[in-house]
Amino acid sequence: MPIDFSPPITSLAAWALLAGVPAGIIALYFLKLRRKPVQVASTLLWRRSLEDLHVNSLFQRLRRNLLLFLQLLAVACIVLALLGPRMKGAVGHGARYVLAIDNSASMNATDVSPTRLAQAKTEAKKIIDGMQGDDLAMIISFSDRAKVVSNYTSNRSLLKKRIDDIEPTEASTSLRDALQVAAGLANPNKVGDVPEGVVASSVVAPKLLIYTDGGFPDVEGFQLGNIEPEVVVIGKAQPQFEAKAEEGKAAPPAPSNNVAILALQTRRNDEKPDVYQVFGRVHNYKLEDVDTEAKLFVIDPTKPKAAGTLRDAVAIKVPAQGDAAFKFDLPDVGATELEVRLLIEDDLPLDNRAFTLIGNPRKAQVLVVSAGNKYLQDALKTSLADARADVTSVTPDAAKGDAVTRDMAAGRYDLVIFDQFRPEKNPEANTLYFGALPPGPNFEKTKDVTGPTILDVNGSHPLMQFIRDLSVVLVNKATVVTELPNGSTALIESNAGPLAFVTPREGFSDTVISFPLLDGQGVNTDWVRKFSFPLFVFNALQVIGNARDSAGEEVHAPAQPVLLRPETINDTVKVTNPDGTGSELKRAPQGGFVYNDANATGLYHVNWTPQGTMTFAVNEFDSRESDLAPRGLVPEGTPASEADKYRIKIGFNPVNSARAVTEAPRDWWKPIALLALGVVLVEWYIYNRRVYI
Repeated sequence: MPIDFSPPITSLAAWALLAGVPAGIIALYFLKLRRKPVQVASTLLWRRSLEDLHVNSLFQRLRRNLLLFLQLLAVACIVLALLGPRMKGAVGHGARYVLAIDNSASMNATDVSPTRLAQAKTEAKKIIDGMQGDDLAMIISFSDRAKVVSNYTSNRSLLKKRIDDIEPTEASTSLRDALQVAAGLANPNKVGDVPEGVVASSVVAPKLLIYTDGGFPDVEGFQLGNIEPEVVVIGKAQPQFEAKAEEGKAAPPAPSNNVAILALQTRRNDEKPDVYQVFGRVHNYKLEDVDTEAKLFVIDPTKPKAAGTLRDAVAIKVPAQGDAAFKFDLPDVGATELEVRLLIEDDLPLDNRAFTLIGNPRKAQVLVVSAGNKYLQDALKTSLADARADVTSVTPDAAKGDAVTRDMAAGRYDLVIFDQFRPEKNPEANTLYFGALPPGPNFEKTKDVTGPTILDVNGSHPLMQFIRDLSVVLVNKATVVTELPNGSTALIESNAGPLAFVTPREGFSDTVISFPLLDGQGVNTDWVRKFSFPLFVFNALQVIGNARDSAGEEVHAPAQPVLLRPETINDTVKVTNPDGTGSELKRAPQGGFVYNDANATGLYHVNWTPQGTMTFAVNEFDSRESDLAPRGLVPEGTPASEADKYRIKIGFNPVNSARAVTEAPRDWWKPIALLALGVVLVEWYIYNRRVYI
């Protein structure tokens, strides 16, 4: 560690006087004592005294002397202590640190060697190495959810081992969950119950260090209390800012060395029913165009680790920071498992592969609770929707009855659509709300808005595929949730807040359109008269209704619960992961099977007796994780108007960010002064024992 000096004495005269002290000590040892003449009774002794007087002089030859060495050492220690030496360290005395390490999918990137996660671990260990005796540290890992890796402890070897044990994941990133865990566990008054911890005697405000690349939305409306946050940005530094955008438009996004598959679906060709089409979309995050190749492989389900058989390939030219599509045609030969690979080398190989299936068609079981919405009923009666779903419609009064309530609680339906109706309990199914909110405390903070303007649409989400005309849609009234629940994804953003979002719920998902379609006898929005409305309903039937013309239309993300509805009465099924490992899964009380261990991308197989099987795919279709441009540090030359988008905010306030933790100086003059005192005591002891060398 580097050392600097902060001397309390600044006068040159004082330092000159201090420098003369060791010279004076040495000079004393050069001097020779003059002896007084003494009368003695012996002539012999008198003769010896005369001889001594003949050789007596002012100086003598300096001999080896232990006392001289100890005295000079004591003076040297005193001088060194007065120089005020400081060694730069990562922590201060009696500190409490919460180290939150991001292990989401983007932390697998190799733009820093060997990976971002490995570098984050290295940076975190610097804190551990700099800990003093009564310092405490806690370790948290986080991706889409947070996990306490180590409670408060001062055991440095244990902390470093726990850091090494953090494994990379393929999940998305949610900082809010990590902040909630840190705020709940970092209270110094609570650590006394932690068996691993050694509690410091004084109460010190914890410092939260977040090791991340910043691939997550800002955490709005969060109060950290007495925790002091700081972000340690991991990833390759962004180049100097260059404003290439036109006047009045936003600057282009920051580049990163990555190309990713962000969508992959299969559908039967409407003109050729015996042919399936595999559609995909590739995004290029680089600043230059990319020429690559997409290869289609057929996977043998009996060989989960095999490379597969090459079936087709297509050349793709992807523009800089733009999209390109590809398509494959395959004959209908029954259930077939497929993998698409991009022939390219970049910083995140994880999103260069995607998986899908063809075959195994299934109709969704849908319940609609509505007082009679003609536009919604018509959207559910189109030829395509009718081929995808069996729809049952009931009134709000009927939905409160025992029969319908029992069916919703038993998991009879794949999707329940509530039109301006809020149930008392969530059904055991995915839901779609129009002009209403799901039950529960997560949706209590709301505000009523009038005439909101739609600003942005999340076109990468499967529910919003091919939705293009929302920018001209008018909305009269809406009820906006001011604080979305953890893990929510906004679908439609407005100047007043999110008008549509998706939020997870224990193996299900709730989709909310926060404005009603009708207002009394008239319309509350002209969206019902646009082409995109029946298309949105059709997307809902496929994405959250579990309807499919082939199994490849289902979209599952890593580390998210997967609801399985195998056609069996068995109480158990076996799920085999892409790596070939398997586990037994028991039926949930509601009737279906909820699989919570789909943590990696690939193809998962579900088997039951006698000879039953189904397959589902998990893919890394997350634009935030694939965009490897680190966020948190403002690139050099960025104007003030553009700097805000680079900063990470917690509770609307930017957080201090750096590429490494600022090292705090430690004063070493005290131990050096104690050493000088010890040397003086040893010298005094030797002198009094009359020990000479």
